[in-house]
Amino acid sequence: MIGIGPLLTIPLVLGSLHGPLSLAGWIGGALLALCDGLVWAELGSAYPRSGGTYGYFLGIFGSRGIGRMLAFLFVWQLIFVTPLTIATGYIGFANYAGYLVPALATNPLALKLVAVAVGIVTVVSLYRGIKAIEKISIILGVCSVVALLCVTAASFARWSPHLAAQLGPGDVWGGLRAGLGPALVIAMYDYMGYYAANLIAGEVAVPHRTLPRSILIAIAIVATLYITMQAGVLGAIPWQQFVPLADGTLPPLGQHLSSAIVERVAGAPAAIALTVLILVTAFASTFAVLLGASRVPQAAARDGNFPRIFAHENKREKFPDVSLAVMGGVALIACFFTLDQVINALTAGIVLTQGIGQVAVLFVLRARGVRAPYRMWLFPLPAIVALAGWVYIFASSGVPAMLLGVLSIVLGMGVYRLSVLRAR
Repeated sequence: MIGIGPLLTIPLVLGSLHGPLSLAGWIGGALLALCDGLVWAELGSAYPRSGGTYGYFLGIFGSRGIGRMLAFLFVWQLIFVTPLTIATGYIGFANYAGYLVPALATNPLALKLVAVAVGIVTVVSLYRGIKAIEKISIILGVCSVVALLCVTAASFARWSPHLAAQLGPGDVWGGLRAGLGPALVIAMYDYMGYYAANLIAGEVAVPHRTLPRSILIAIAIVATLYITMQAGVLGAIPWQQFVPLADGTLPPLGQHLSSAIVERVAGAPAAIALTVLILVTAFASTFAVLLGASRVPQAAARDGNFPRIFAHENKREKFPDVSLAVMGGVALIACFFTLDQVINALTAGIVLTQGIGQVAVLFVLRARGVRAPYRMWLFPLPAIVALAGWVYIFASSGVPAMLLGVLSIVLGMGVYRLSVLRAR
């Protein structure tokens, strides 16, 4: 759940909600994550198998008909959404590399080429048998938490209440109405991952207790870290200096904000060390995400619920080479867009099949009288809040992202009819 995301997106949140209003975006995102997490918790206890949403669609609607189609569409969206998530890590790597090589920070094309180069290295590194997922995850977690704590500590070392209280132009309610939706899109991108244990639920001990606990504890810890870091940044540097420019690009300070904060407090050597740590975090996160995600289309293809080509394996090392190449290639293309465009597109993609779809699955489960081992508190209120929140986020992601999300679903339904149904 903790990665490079918040180190990249604080300027984007402040671009939508100015000054202390930005805290509303992080708090609202935490509340939405909590409500959606309770949906994941109940479904995970009812269907404790690996695969997450893919398995929930098959479990509640069956392996034929609408259940099979929804499972296909989830995997179809995954091969677009996951590469976009990975691309944000490539873009983040390039942005922070600009701190070490200042010439990059003022050359947008060079930044994009660095991001693409990191993506190519990642795919090449994965083009072999890999058995170190656990070690990679531990390294990623340690590096991410250490980086967040360093930035937060540096922010409060010279914290100014006057800076932290600076509002943007206009009134408070007008600012919230205009910026809360876009800020929630960014915040939910950062909070994503609270459901990670559900994706491997088949390997989790006592899932009806473990999954709800992992979700609630993760959201509480990460929300505390992110909100505290945002409060610290507000009082460390005037927020007007690092918000996105008119064309959507970030100024140099916004590209490597965390490094700049540490430099002001502890000097250049400490900032360089932190930047290297962030680069390790960025690479490790993209490496681990692409490693795991490339296995999902392969599994669906083996079930007969996705085009058979995605089941292909490298004969020598036994890894899903076609799935890896497709997802890695889409991520490289996404590197040529701005960070906010990529985040809007991936969030809109998640909403349709995963966010809204899972709430629908839960209501069907309850209507059928199925009593899951874990049942959410105050049903149906959290589910309704999650549904309303996802709809609001989808509407706030922007027309291009919304159109992309809808068109990908329509295209996916066509591919489903042409490939999967015909194969049967």
